[in-house]
Amino acid sequence: MKKALHLLLLSFYLLSCTELHELTKLPVLFQHYFEHKSLDKDITFLTYLEHHYNDVPHTDNDKERDDQLPFKTHELFASIVISPALPVSFEVIPKKAYKILPKQKIPINNDHIPNSAFAGKIWQPPKAILS
Repeated sequence: MKKALHLLLLSFYLLSCTELHELTKLPVLFQHYFEHKSLDKDITFLTYLEHHYNDVPHTDNDKERDDQLPFKTHELFASIVISPALPVSFEVIPKKAYKILPKQKIPINNDHIPNSAFAGKIWQPPKAILS
């Protein structure tokens, strides 16, 4: 039962928030192929796909029907979603929040630098412990 619920929720999410909803237009793809097949008996499915999905614009004068094919148009579903947490008229206007600081001299204190004899002992290779 849990697995079926998970699959149902996942399919709802994928169909509504991704481009997988275009797969619901697959019957239109096949119907349009058979329309072309009735006009030209020699056309293959791969030729039909190349004719409709390559970069060269085709000239069969059915642009409105071609736009119904899957993955031919792009829709922005993310921009349609409205958050219930914010009112519709909510607008964020960022303000420039910077302050120009005057140049200051930073005193350098060299007291934290260890003397060279002590610092040299850090970089010695490890020594074997003899017992």
